[in-house]
Amino acid sequence: MKDTRIRLAVAGLGFGWHIVNELRGPRGSADIELAGICDPDPERSAGCAAESGARVYRDLDEILADESVEAVGLYTPPHRRAELIGAILRAGKAVMTTKPFEDDPEAAAEVLELARSRKLVLHLNSPGPEPAPDQRLIMEWRREFDLGEPVSAFWETHACYHEKADGSWMDDPARCPAAPLFRLGIYGINDLVELCGEPVDCRIMQSRIATGRPTADNAMLGISFANGALGCVAASFRVDDGKPYANRLLINYERGTVWRALSHDPEGVCRLTLMGKGGGKERILREAEIDTAEHSGAYQWGVFRRAIRERRSISAEYARRIVSSIELVNSFTQQCLRPENAL
Repeated sequence: MKDTRIRLAVAGLGFGWHIVNELRGPRGSADIELAGICDPDPERSAGCAAESGARVYRDLDEILADESVEAVGLYTPPHRRAELIGAILRAGKAVMTTKPFEDDPEAAAEVLELARSRKLVLHLNSPGPEPAPDQRLIMEWRREFDLGEPVSAFWETHACYHEKADGSWMDDPARCPAAPLFRLGIYGINDLVELCGEPVDCRIMQSRIATGRPTADNAMLGISFANGALGCVAASFRVDDGKPYANRLLINYERGTVWRALSHDPEGVCRLTLMGKGGGKERILREAEIDTAEHSGAYQWGVFRRAIRERRSISAEYARRIVSSIELVNSFTQQCLRPENAL
């Protein structure tokens, strides 16, 4: 049988090391062949190569010169990432990257239009190119039970990071504003944009409780949407309850409420519950479980492979969702940088 997997090289091993491991596992390896890796730190490259058996490229230019590489997994810091994505696209290769996509909405819009004009695939994990199974189920319940418009939504996650300042972009309030939101809460922002529609305004709160970094370790974002819905995204690096990244979503519609609880335990599942009125009284109308490997924010490697093989570029709607998220982040970045909001 012909191997239809995509040959992908990973650039940037700070986070990309996790991607290398995912591509070697059952989810990633079915759709992606790891072509190689590169990182500015030669020791990191050597360590990853020794563990994964991957080829080491000197730099991104060497990857782009390799005609056998069809796609690049780009895992560099978000600041000016659009420039690197543009270079990859101009070399005729597809791109998979991560949230946050970029910190400049104009640069993001330009490189997304470049992908569309060249009919090349440009995906990231959040927002994903297609609604994830948990998002699709919520949308299906909304239609099936005529839940109406979203009214309010709350998304929360936490972990416990005992970080120290290291001079990286994560120490810079301008490049890592309201850090827990910028690094983790992006998933919640993208969930709420997917489920509640176009955001029109936001308000930020942040605090620095015990982190060794000069950036925040506790933050909350209020969002208003064009349809009148209100949302809140909360993220913290200061909660140590043994359940890190246990994302929770509560969304109230006009005629029902959906609760989603996501656990990242080894045996964890994504549980969804729909509460509403049936027979004149409130009761549970539906319950469901979804594999945590498929929840919103997970890499859609199968979708990526099929899009490349079928020569399907990104839609205008997907590009707009990506830019909407960055515009929201850009708005709370400006709020964080005001003197009265400084930590």
